[in-house]
Formats: sequence, C-alpha cells, structure tokens
Amino acid sequence: MNRDQIEDRAEKLLEENQAFLAPVPIDQLVSDLGFELVYKFFDDQDLSGTVIRDASGHVVIGINTLHSAVRQRFSIAHEIGHATMHLRDGEDLIVDPPTRGLFNRDHVASLGQDPKEIEANQFAAALLMPAPLVADIASEILSTSPAPSFERLNESLATRFDVSTQAMKFRLVNLGVIEPD
Repeated sequence: MNRDQIEDRAEKLLEENQAFLAPVPIDQLVSDLGFELVYKFFDDQDLSGTVIRDASGHVVIGINTLHSAVRQRFSIAHEIGHATMHLRDGEDLIVDPPTRGLFNRDHVASLGQDPKEIEANQFAAALLMPAPLVADIASEILSTSPAPSFERLNESLATRFDVSTQAMKFRLVNLGVIEPD
C-alpha cells in the first residue's frame, strides 16, 4: 500500500468515526471500531504494543504502561493500522501474549525495515496527525504568533495533537513542510 492510500485510509477512518479532531480521541476510536484496549505492564520494556485477533474476530490491542502517554497513543494508532490493514478476515489467530513477532510494536518496528511496520507507522502518523489538520493548526499558530522558531512551532503542534515532538517533526518532514536533518 502506498503512502497516499494509507493517508486516505486514515482520514476516512477518522471521518467515519467523527474523530477528525486535534487531538484525535484515540481511546474512543478504538471503542468505536469495536476493539478492546488493554493497558498492561509488559516485562519487555522494548515492547510498546501488540494486536491480536482471536478465532471469533475479536481484536485486542495491548499497550505497555511503562511508556509515556504520547508513546502509548502512537502505539495504539500503530496497532489500529495493523488491525485494519494487516489482519485478514477469516484467519484464525490465537496468540499467547509473550509470543513475539505478531504485529508487536517494539524497537524493531521503528527501524523502518519491515514493510508492514512501515505501513503501520505511516498509518499511525496519518491517524494522529492528519495532514489537513496539521496544515490548518500550523496556519492558526503562525497567524497568532510573530514568526515562532521551528522548535516552538513543533512543540505547539505536538502539544495540540498530543504526540511527541519527535513524532511531529517526522510528520512535518514526511509532509514536505521541513527538510530532514
């Protein structure tokens, strides 16, 4: 799936669930999708989240409580991406939670090597920071502030979208607003 398709899918999901807001009400979105969200202490500190669908089709997203709230939000969005793009209907998935390798968000997910992890990360960014909203809110901030520095703009946007400044910076790079370092 290409980046435009992922962007469209995320925007459509937000619109269908009346969640096209900043910040995106991610917990409510999970509920609206009929998924179960479980916050749990994972022994593996590198594991941010996981998604499991059982044989009946019930989807459970598990999120590591060790991580910051903004990372948890990104992990939830990442797992929604896996659930909506990669878990196929009719597949029987029965996973014992310590089992690794089934759509787990961990340090490997951020390395950008596995195509499904890349797609889930792109989806999470598009879901939490929809391009049209980022543009509108950035314009609003710029119109009310006398030429803020990039760092200040980035911090303001990150706060407004309830994401990390690093996630917002990556999003701005991927949207072509700023050049990569």
